[in-house]
Amino acid sequence: MGPVFAWPVRPKGAFYVSAGYLDPDYKRRFGVPHTGEDWNLRTGGDSDLGYPVQAIFPGRVVAAGYYRVWGNLVVVEADPWVKDFWAERLGEPLEALYARYAHLHHLTVARGDRVEANDHLGSIGKGDGGRYLAHLHLDFPRLPIPPEAYPSQEAQVRAQYLDPARVWRALAFGDRSNLLPQGPLYAPARLFVGNAEALQGPLLLRQVGDKLYARSDA
Repeated sequence: MGPVFAWPVRPKGAFYVSAGYLDPDYKRRFGVPHTGEDWNLRTGGDSDLGYPVQAIFPGRVVAAGYYRVWGNLVVVEADPWVKDFWAERLGEPLEALYARYAHLHHLTVARGDRVEANDHLGSIGKGDGGRYLAHLHLDFPRLPIPPEAYPSQEAQVRAQYLDPARVWRALAFGDRSNLLPQGPLYAPARLFVGNAEALQGPLLLRQVGDKLYARSDA
């Protein structure tokens, strides 16, 4: 089995997408294109207020805080192997890869934190000043942009964000990921070149194409 990434909420079957990527109804209602997807519990209303939100992939928190309109949001930059693996599966190069989780009620991470898939990030909220019904806004910036950025043109959205529906089709996701190794990993010292001294202690390894990515958790 290949890598299985995590759904942002679980069980995934309890949720539906109320507004999609570049959703024309969203554009008519709010006057701007939609950069990602809005996820809601099927029970409707504010029933998902405070519902836990998990990290989709491993990476580093590059933004976590309160922003106008957005409310609380978290941005996670994917580990390099994740970016390259997604690019390979999507069939196009990615300058970078982030996941932005917005309108959160509260946060459990801070800027600079390391997260794994399934790690708790916060909970579903209602945006700045409680302006929305509770829901999770999720999008995938594909290049470095300010955490609160919101483009006004459809062409900008296409250039700056991945279509989540396309991501769901191209990769494997589950209520639990399989990205962390089970048991010890061993590798010969000569396998690594470059700054080998930085790779001390237990290693997390992942191969993408002809590249082997190693991360030390020491």
